[in-house]
Amino acid sequence: MRHAGITRSGLRAAAAVALASVPGLAHAEIEFTAVRVEAAYTSDSNVTRGPSGEALKDHILGLRASSGLLVPVSARTRLVFQGFAGGEKFSTYSGLSHNYLGGQGDFQFRPSAEFSSATYAVFARTSAEYYESNLRDGYRYVYGVSVLKPLTDRLQLFGALAQNVSDGRSVVFDTRSTSLRGNLDWAVSRWDTVYLGGEYRTGESVSTASRIDPIKTLGRVNTATPYIIQDDAFTDTTRDAYRIKTNALLFTLGYNRAFSAGQSLDLSWRRVQATAQDPVSPATASDLSYLVDQVSLAYLVRF
Repeated sequence: MRHAGITRSGLRAAAAVALASVPGLAHAEIEFTAVRVEAAYTSDSNVTRGPSGEALKDHILGLRASSGLLVPVSARTRLVFQGFAGGEKFSTYSGLSHNYLGGQGDFQFRPSAEFSSATYAVFARTSAEYYESNLRDGYRYVYGVSVLKPLTDRLQLFGALAQNVSDGRSVVFDTRSTSLRGNLDWAVSRWDTVYLGGEYRTGESVSTASRIDPIKTLGRVNTATPYIIQDDAFTDTTRDAYRIKTNALLFTLGYNRAFSAGQSLDLSWRRVQATAQDPVSPATASDLSYLVDQVSLAYLVRF
C-alpha cells in the first residue's frame, strides 16, 4: 500500500541518509528494484505432511509482493536488500492459512565482468508468520551462501547451502535443518524458460497425524516426546503435531511463459519425499515418513 506523501524519490533519499553513516557507502548509487507481485493457485496432496494414510489434500490461494534496492560497495561487490509480504489461504483446512512479512539481505561478489563469471553471495533472511493456528505463529530465519553461474547464453546454474531455523509459539514448531540445493534454468526462447531444481534437507520437521491407530500413535509418541502436541489447525478429528528428525529430497520441474517484459505465467510441479531418522518402537521409518506433491499455477507481474 502506498501512503500519502511517500514517494520513490523520498525513499531513495531516506535510504541514502541511512547508508551515509556506513563507511564506504556514503556515495553509493542506490538502485531500486522492480516491484514484483505473484498470485498463485496450488494443489497440495499432503498438507499435514503425514505418513501414508494420514495425508489430507487441499487447495491454496497465495499472494506475494516484493521489492528492494541495490547498493554498490565496490567495482566487484554490492549489497542487495529485499522486503516482501504475502499470505496463503487454504480452502478446507483454514487453520493453516497465514500471512507473513519479512526481508532478506545479500552481500554479493563477482570477480570479473566476464559473461561467464559467477556471482557469489552470503545471505540472511527473516520473516514473521501469523497463522489461524496459534501454535504455528512465529519467525523463520535462513542464512547461508550461494553461487549463480551462467553456463551458456541460455543455461544458468544456481546453488545454495543454507541453515533453516523456525521459532514457533509452540516448541513443537521450533525446527532446525540444513539444506543443499541447486537449480538449472534453460531459456528455450526469449519468452520460454524451463527450470529444474533439486534439494537435500536434513534436520527437524513437523508432521500431523490422527490417533486412530493406537500402535502408530504410540510409535509417534515414543519417537517425538516431548515434542508432540494436539494440533489446533485441524477440527475434523483429534490430530497431533509432532517434531522428528528427517532426511528429505525435494524435486521441482517448472515452465515459465513470458507475455511481455513484465508479465509471465508459471506452471510447476514439486515433490517432497521425507524419510524419518531413528524411529522408536513400535514405530517404523515408513510410519513416520511422508510424500508430498504440489502443482502450482502462478501469474507474475513486475512494474
